[in-house]
Amino acid sequence: MRLLFGISLAFLLAFTTAATAVTKGVPEDGILSFDIVRNGSAIGTHTYRFDQYGGRTEVRIKTEVDFRLLLIPVYRFEHESHEVWENGRLSSLESNTNDNGTLVKLQVFRDEDSLMVMGEDGELHVDREIIPASLWNRMMLERKETLTTISGNLKRFEVTYVGQENVENPGATSPAQHFRLSGEFERELWYDANDILVRVQFEASDGSTVAYVLK
Repeated sequence: MRLLFGISLAFLLAFTTAATAVTKGVPEDGILSFDIVRNGSAIGTHTYRFDQYGGRTEVRIKTEVDFRLLLIPVYRFEHESHEVWENGRLSSLESNTNDNGTLVKLQVFRDEDSLMVMGEDGELHVDREIIPASLWNRMMLERKETLTTISGNLKRFEVTYVGQENVENPGATSPAQHFRLSGEFERELWYDANDILVRVQFEASDGSTVAYVLK
């Protein structure tokens, strides 16, 4: 009986640790909402919605960009994705993107000890420990490679810790840790003390500065 209890307790602790690892960056109300700002002007929104069931976490992500000059449409981007995590690992990911008229579909699902990716470059097997480039999961900083959530390509990067900074958001200023990703995937990321993503910044292909500003 004592041995059985010990085995059960060890299993429970392992399960709880794994579940906590993936849910640590989830806000209490289950929603993270950002304004997308280009060179100081709002051009869209980026929203995460989280649902948790024990060791299972589902993340629904929606991005909408409508960039105009003098009311004339210049660029439109729409993206929706659905991630399923089980016990700290990505189990599946599905996304649909409209990139200014170009439609892109991505499917990722578990295939024995790996993940099968069906994306822009066809079928690809990747490590089950991969963290997709949806940015909310700070565990990504512990990796050197990420899976893009539009095309399904793998991108290598290096992480630099910039330091502790105060992040200015509407109505609040919060301390956060600033990290820089460089290489094939470049982003500036800020996470608060609870590992929740509070700001994103990067340089767009046209040289403009794009930031995700927490609402």
